[in-house]
Order: sequence, then C-alpha cells, then structure tokens
Amino acid sequence: AAEAFRMRILFVLVNVDESRNGRLMEYFRVRDFEAPLIRLVNLTDHVTYHLPSESLNVDIITQFSESYLQGKAKPKMQSEPIPEGWDKKPVKELVGITLEKVAFNPNRTVFVLFYLSYSQKSRELFPLWEELAVAFKDQEDVVIARIDASVNDISMSTQGSYPSLCLFPALYAERMVVYTGKRRLKDLVKFVDKEMEKAKKYRVMEEEDRRVYFEALKAEKAKDHNETKDEL
Repeated sequence: AAEAFRMRILFVLVNVDESRNGRLMEYFRVRDFEAPLIRLVNLTDHVTYHLPSESLNVDIITQFSESYLQGKAKPKMQSEPIPEGWDKKPVKELVGITLEKVAFNPNRTVFVLFYLSYSQKSRELFPLWEELAVAFKDQEDVVIARIDASVNDISMSTQGSYPSLCLFPALYAERMVVYTGKRRLKDLVKFVDKEMEKAKKYRVMEEEDRRVYFEALKAEKAKDHNETKDEL
C-alpha cells in the first residue's frame, strides 16, 4: 500500500512490543493490546484518523488513504472524561469535548495552555499558569485554562508545537491568538489586557453588523408576509 502513496503519505511500522517505542505510542495514543491498528495523523494540526483493525488488508488501507487525501475521512476526536470540579479551581481543566465550548464563549476572554503531560518543558509552565489565574481571579470575564494535548485531540491549529499558549478573545467570531512573547507573569498579563481592549473594539463592530443583519432579515420577512397577503 505504501508504494501507491509515495510522496503523499509516509507509512511507518511500529513494533508495540519494543519498549523503546513507548514514547512514540504515547504520542499517537496507542496501547499495545490494541494492535494491530492504523493511525493516520496530520502533523500540521495533529488531527488523527482511525482505521478499525478488524480486517486490515491492502485494499482497505488503500481505500482509507484515498479517503483521507480526498478529504472524505472523518477524524476521530479523542477526549478524556470531564473531570469533577473542572471549573472550580483558578486554572480550569479542559478536555477535548469541552475545549471549543469554553474557548469560543463570546462573553469570555479565554487563555489556554496546551501542554503534553510527559513534557518537562510543559510542566515547568504550571506554576506560572497558576499565578496568571490568580492574577485574574476577580475578573469573571477572563478564564485561564489548560488542556493535555497528549490525551485529548485538538481540532484547531496551535502552530504545531507544545506547550502552546493561545488566547480566545470575547467575540462572536471564533478567533485565536497565539502568544509568542516572553513567558513571564507581567508579560502574560499585559498581553491579555491588550487583547481584551482590541476585542472590545471589534465587539462594537460585531454588534453593529449583527443589528444591521437582523434588521434586514426582519424587513425581508415582513416583505414576504405582505406579498403573501396580496396574493390571497
């Protein structure tokens, strides 16, 4: 099957019984007792596609690969269960099934740490993230959260690296701003405040656009109603 997709899909065979492959299996979220199985991963946005392992053969693998290249394959979104009390602590604990609902709340500015649980570089940011959450604890319109990208599929691009710090402004439009500055408390606070001010200006424009849209929709419905009455 690999030969037919040369230069389009990279095929890799992993021995799940080899202990040195543990980190690789963790990255692809594969457990040894699940083998044999196939995972197709887009490394740009880290979206994963699963091929059931009941009947693996060349024809099925070929069909699966073609389906992906044609944009017909549906990604398999993996999520941890929602942890109890996930929103009770200063740093909110998100999972795959709650990420978008929380992040794209138009009435909240949400700053999310996307991390890998096995990464020392990620864990080093935890104390800083707690400090940031405390700094904004009295502002109900600001949410400081984190999500473990090693066990939850992320359906949005975080520029392909972890840990990644992404802010979601309080807007109706689903926007994400990736933070690339220094990872210090004062710089993070300044960044959040700056993005909130920008969002307020955009929000005014959004509200006006929505008002114009709904007025036009209302007028169109009234016109259709009057035309229907005239026909009667």
